[in-house]
Amino acid sequence: MIDLHAHIIPGFDDGAQTIEDALDMARTAVGSGVRIMTATSHADFSSLDPQIMIQEYRRGLSALRSAIGRVRLPLRIASGMELLVNESLLHYAENHPLPSLNGSGYLLVEFYFDIGYGEALRRLEVLRKMGYRLVLAHPERYDFTKQDAGRAAELADRGIILQINKGSLLREFGERSYHAAEWILSRGLAGVVASDAHDPVLRTPDLAEVADVLAMDYGAEAAEVLLKKRPAEVLKGK
Repeated sequence: MIDLHAHIIPGFDDGAQTIEDALDMARTAVGSGVRIMTATSHADFSSLDPQIMIQEYRRGLSALRSAIGRVRLPLRIASGMELLVNESLLHYAENHPLPSLNGSGYLLVEFYFDIGYGEALRRLEVLRKMGYRLVLAHPERYDFTKQDAGRAAELADRGIILQINKGSLLREFGERSYHAAEWILSRGLAGVVASDAHDPVLRTPDLAEVADVLAMDYGAEAAEVLLKKRPAEVLKGK
């Protein structure tokens, strides 16, 4: 399996805090059948100079890859950031390339959960007009989707890939996020399911349980597409 969304670089954001945490997360991922994980650290370009942030991310990514290599875990760490789409990011993007998933041209993007739908759509369209392809992290957790799940269909119709969190399907983020995720999946609108892992204990990168849930509720083919085929295509830029 491929985990397209995980916060595993230690000390960078609210994910893994130490290299020991990161290695524990890597072991958990491998044990559940994950062979590729994208290290998608949070990136808010209004909080720090974007170029400094990207440089720090690259150093952390290199150190993590080295640590995983030393303990001989069969886990490939792909590059990427979870980009908070705000005016600072849009301004930076006018003159600089944004860090995409594995250099594929696909951006993993997010918003604050209470953003209005119209404003979210405006910002996504700015990035699309710049030529980026978009993967929207956890659409089921935004207030605008909880209030009207049909907005997820509008986003999918625009070619935006909807990435559902495993925690939403396991009811870890409340009933409203669960029902929004189920609505998206039941209509064939989801593109990817990922862990959005933050630590080795509570929000882990173990994808085995959610793979079983997907296979049980939607069939083995759905689990194959959402956890293997589609994330592989994103990382290859297809």
